Amino acid sequence: MKLFGRARAVSETLQSRSEVFTPVFVGGAPRSGTTVLHALICSSEKANDYIAECSYFTALLQPLATGLNVFDAHTRYYFDSREELITHHGKMLERELSRFWSRLGKPEVLALKDPMLTQFFAIAAQALPKARFVLSARDPRDTILSRIEVAQKRTGATTIAEATVAEFCTEYVRLYRSVLDHQVVFDDRLCIVNYQDLVEGKANRVLEEFGCGRVSADRVWTRDANPSAFTVDEWATELHGTRPSTASVARFKSRLQPGAEELIMSMCGEVARELGVIA
Repeated sequence: MKLFGRARAVSETLQSRSEVFTPVFVGGAPRSGTTVLHALICSSEKANDYIAECSYFTALLQPLATGLNVFDAHTRYYFDSREELITHHGKMLERELSRFWSRLGKPEVLALKDPMLTQFFAIAAQALPKARFVLSARDPRDTILSRIEVAQKRTGATTIAEATVAEFCTEYVRLYRSVLDHQVVFDDRLCIVNYQDLVEGKANRVLEEFGCGRVSADRVWTRDANPSAFTVDEWATELHGTRPSTASVARFKSRLQPGAEELIMSMCGEVARELGVIA
């Protein structure tokens, strides 16, 4: 009986070790390079193949954000403390991540991406203490230019109203500020990747040292087992499915109107400097 019990204990220990994985969430403003960054991480043999955005998982974080925002008025009647709420919701999130992990072949690194998840990075870091976070940061002039081009494709318009450009800038600032203002909760679990470094290959070592495994531009997209993960719509670009390219670096210099550049820099310049994407 003792030998049986010991064998069972060893088996359970081995099983628990085999089920250890690290969630890595990729975020950043829309059009900041989150897709190619995610694809590069997915080139690692430690990670799952490239898949579409985890918007479903992002939606699961909204109840936690709501509960924390109205804790004193409402949620305190259901939980003794904010910490208890975070721990309770974190267990639910972990169960869903385990399901994703199993469905995707039980990779050592579970790499998920959604720009809209960025706003929840700080609370996810508290609810999921083993998770790591990679933030794509790009010059706001190129980022907003790309947003403008998406809007032009969607509407067929040749010009986009200044108020709409301002909305894109507000989103850029809001998403990055939600991370920059709460860096203390991440400890060493946050990695900010400059888009230019990413497409020039300078970010590979940074990602490897961050625990993503050995990444390679030569393997980007080639490990994608599901081509339907690419949605062909106004958000798609000619760079989807290709190696990381510098073709989109500093495009604003030839395509962005002076008035739009001035507006973008006035609204996004401070955050961009904190991110290190402009001097």
